[in-house]
Amino acid sequence: MTTAAERVVGSGSPSAVVILSRLLGDIEAPVSGEWNVPELAATAEEHGISTLVWEAVVRSGPPAAVLRAALDTRARGAATRDLLVQAEMRRVLDAIAAAGARAVVFKGSALAYTVYAQPWHRPRTDTDVLTSGADVPSVSAAIEACGYVRSDALSSGTLVSHQVAFERTDAHGLHHVVDLHWKIVNPQVLADALLFDEIWQGSTAAPKLGPAARVPSRVASAILGCVHRLAHHQDLDRLIWLYDLKLLTEGFSPADWEELCLLAADRQVSAVCLDGLERARATFGAPLPPEAAKRLASAGECDPSRRYVDTIVGKRHVLASDLAALGWGARVRLLREHAFPPAAFVLQRYGRRTRMWLPALYAHRLVTGAYRWLRPVAGHARP
Repeated sequence: MTTAAERVVGSGSPSAVVILSRLLGDIEAPVSGEWNVPELAATAEEHGISTLVWEAVVRSGPPAAVLRAALDTRARGAATRDLLVQAEMRRVLDAIAAAGARAVVFKGSALAYTVYAQPWHRPRTDTDVLTSGADVPSVSAAIEACGYVRSDALSSGTLVSHQVAFERTDAHGLHHVVDLHWKIVNPQVLADALLFDEIWQGSTAAPKLGPAARVPSRVASAILGCVHRLAHHQDLDRLIWLYDLKLLTEGFSPADWEELCLLAADRQVSAVCLDGLERARATFGAPLPPEAAKRLASAGECDPSRRYVDTIVGKRHVLASDLAALGWGARVRLLREHAFPPAAFVLQRYGRRTRMWLPALYAHRLVTGAYRWLRPVAGHARP
C-alpha cells in the first residue's frame, strides 16, 4: 500500500522521502537499509526540512553523522540568517503599527516564531503579511518607509492577484522580501475562505516579533495551510507544509477541532482541509480524531473547491472557476488584467527596460499565453 509520504511529489526517490518523513514523524516504522546521503540531503533541501533533519538525525544511528555533516552548513547558515530576518521583521511590523494599520504575519513566517522550537527550523524566502483591502495603501507606505521598493516580479490587479511584493537588500547583503496580501490566496473559489477581519479578531500575539506582531490562531493557521498547499502548489506537496500541520494540530484541544470542522464546513473547504490533515497524519503521524475526519469528509462532498483535491487544476480551469464566481463586470476586468498586466511587470518578465518594446511584448504574451491557457489539457488525478 502506498503511503502519503511516498506520494509526495518532489526530487529524490520515494524511499528518500519515506526515510526523511520517518526521521521527523511519530510513525512507528524503522529507518533501515542503505542511505544515499547526497540524495537525502538534496531531497531534504527541496522539501524545506533540512534544518529539521539536521536536528533529528542525532538519534538515528550510524548513518546519521554523515547526513548531519552534509546538512551542517545549511543549518548553521539558516540560524545566522534568521537573526537578521527577525530583526528586520520586527522593524517592519513596528512601522506598520506606528502607521495605525492592522496586519498579521501569516504562513511560514508566523509559524516559525510560534510553533517551531527554533525559528530557523522553518525556512521561508519571504515574509507574508495580510491586511485589509482598505489598509493596503497605509501598510504599503509603512513598508516603503523602511527602505523597501515595490517589486515588478508579480502581476498585480484587483482580481488577478491579491498581493504585492516589496524588497530590499540590507547592509549585510541579505535580500528581504515582504509579500503583502489582502486575500489569503488568488483563486476566487478559495480567496475568501477566511477574511482578514475574522483572522484579525482571532489573532494572537507573537512576542518574538515585537509587541505589535499578530499571527492567526492555530485553527486559522491550519485552515490557511491546507488551503495554500492546494490553491497554489497542487503538484508539489513539500514535506514542510505537512510538518506545519503536524505542529499546529498537536496543540489542538477538542474545542479547536470543533471550531475547525464548523468553520471549514461554513466556508466550503472541508475537503481541502481533510486532504491536508490526512496527508500530515499518514506522513508524520499528525493527530486527526476519527470524528473530525468523518465530519470533514461528509461536509466536503459537495464543496465547490473539491476539484482541487480530486484533480490537478490547470490555468484554464482556474480561470473558468474564477469567471464563474464573478459578476459580468468583474469578469471583464479579470480578463483584462490577465491579458494586459502592468507595463513594469511585462518589461521585467521579458528582461527589457525601454517601453518601446511593449507593443511587441504584449502581442507575444497574448499569442503564447492564449495557447498555454486554452489548449485542451484535462486536469488529471492528484497522486
